[in-house]
Amino acid sequence: MFDTHCHLQADAFDADRDAVIAESIAAGVSHFIVPATDTASFAGTLDIAEKHQNTYCALGIHPHSAMEWNASVRDRIAHEIGRNPKVRAIGEIGLDYHYDFSPRDVQRKSFSEQIELAQGLGKPIIIHTRESDEDVFRIVEEHYGELVAGSEMEPRTGMNGHFHCFSGDVAAMEKAISLGFMVSFTGNITFKKSTLDEVVRLVPLTHFMIETDSPYLAPTPFRGKRNSPLFLRIIAEKIAEIKAIDVSIVMKSSFDNALKLFSIPRAAVMLFAILTALSVSTPGFAQRGDPAGKAPPDSVLTAERRKAEELRKKQELELAKEAELHRQDSIRQAELEQEAIMAKAREQSRQDSIRIVERLAEEERNRLFLLTPMPWRAIGIGGGAGIGSTQISVNKPTLSPTSVLVYGFQASTAITRRLDFEVGYSYMKVSDVFPMDSVYSYGPGTFPSFRYNPRKTFNSDPKGVTWLLNGEDLGISLLSFDFRYVITQPTAWLSFYLGLGYTHIAFNNTQTYHVMKDSVTPAPELSTFQQLWSRGSIKVLFGMRHDFELGQGMTIEPFAQIAAISALSGENQDNGFVFAPDRQQIIMTHLNIGFTLYYGWFGVPRVKV
Repeated sequence: MFDTHCHLQADAFDADRDAVIAESIAAGVSHFIVPATDTASFAGTLDIAEKHQNTYCALGIHPHSAMEWNASVRDRIAHEIGRNPKVRAIGEIGLDYHYDFSPRDVQRKSFSEQIELAQGLGKPIIIHTRESDEDVFRIVEEHYGELVAGSEMEPRTGMNGHFHCFSGDVAAMEKAISLGFMVSFTGNITFKKSTLDEVVRLVPLTHFMIETDSPYLAPTPFRGKRNSPLFLRIIAEKIAEIKAIDVSIVMKSSFDNALKLFSIPRAAVMLFAILTALSVSTPGFAQRGDPAGKAPPDSVLTAERRKAEELRKKQELELAKEAELHRQDSIRQAELEQEAIMAKAREQSRQDSIRIVERLAEEERNRLFLLTPMPWRAIGIGGGAGIGSTQISVNKPTLSPTSVLVYGFQASTAITRRLDFEVGYSYMKVSDVFPMDSVYSYGPGTFPSFRYNPRKTFNSDPKGVTWLLNGEDLGISLLSFDFRYVITQPTAWLSFYLGLGYTHIAFNNTQTYHVMKDSVTPAPELSTFQQLWSRGSIKVLFGMRHDFELGQGMTIEPFAQIAAISALSGENQDNGFVFAPDRQQIIMTHLNIGFTLYYGWFGVPRVKV
């Protein structure tokens, strides 16, 4: 049998490594692949492979140690493969997202570059995958998919490597095989809760191998104890049971597949079988070969061989020392990076905790605030200013502004949470001053202002008398009675409201003019003509506001609103004024901002209990 994956260099075998190998050979395990996992394990892995016949190895960086991967490690692996025929593969490599001992991007980079190294050296790879199948298959397909698809005869099918300790489903097994890989089963198929029976039953005999992954994953009934190649037969028997075939077929198929994958010539296998038989039948030979891999006595060594052996050991010690220093540096660097990551995580956790506490405190403050009584907006007094505009005909050649400043005052009270009532007074004035020398445009003795002056006596004035306008003011006073309704939630930070009301509009037209007699020079006295008239109107408004509580029952309420006023039919002004509002319907708009100061002498709940 061939144990295609066993970590015999692990510390768990330090006390009896040679004895374990000898016992396994006696139990029928003739070949071993010992994969390295990090640079620190290279020396021990190479030493075991060199000391023991038919024990081979693989060199690679496990995803747990992916931080160690660099150009120096790559060159070292390439050098060992070039000089040492015992190094048969690149492994154990892959991705492990369960523990994440190395950052995932570092794992993926290490995995990809080690695959490229294996392809360049023509060596198979040994893949470790845990909770990372999607990324593993993606990377494998990037490197091997085109190679397999481009080969009509597919001569390397099953020779690109193997998925060690396979634990995927049938679809994953079939995908691995389609990419030119084998799958390898270990003690996990004997576990009571194993889900691999269907995979084992369907895997082709040409595409599977067996392994122990010693000292881990001991099969039932030795689960929980140190695993050993000695237990490899239990795995073979379990596969035979699932596939309903003879165990010898399982042993032969997995053995032949391993020889093919790792390119081990059958002549070496036959030689090992002969030597093993001799070691059993010839006492002297057994004594020299027991335990397996032990060096012969000094009396058999020549001086040259002894010198070469001492030099080799010295080189190995130096390499081991260098590897240990590098490993310690890598560990320190990893520890520093891990500490930085942990410090960042702790700080992030602290900030998150602070934000959570602050949010909870804010929520508690809001809850308590909503339970406190609020002042009723019983009496409010305020003011505002803005822009007012109305439809006015201007009977003069030059333009006069009709959108003017409007200011006002208001008193209001809240009827319900949403409804309030307001009485407001606003005032605006449209006015203009006319040129004093306009008489020259018409000449003395004419009536250039006749159409402006409404006096009935104008027609009876003697010819030659000129009435020269000096200016005109149109004052507009508005007294409003409005109901306003809040359309948003009363507790909203910014409340929007609609309003409807009645407005009484009072107009005050005032004209000033000079009387001119036989002269172009105005008389010193200034005459005035005035007319008062009014209209009733409907007012529609829209606005927004926010309440600021000042304490002691006081609330200040800034607001901004726009109002449209449509005057009803009613009194009209006489003809002859420069500024003439529409005689049928007067439409006005107000845009203003301001504030109202409220006082409430009792409190009401903020929320319904």
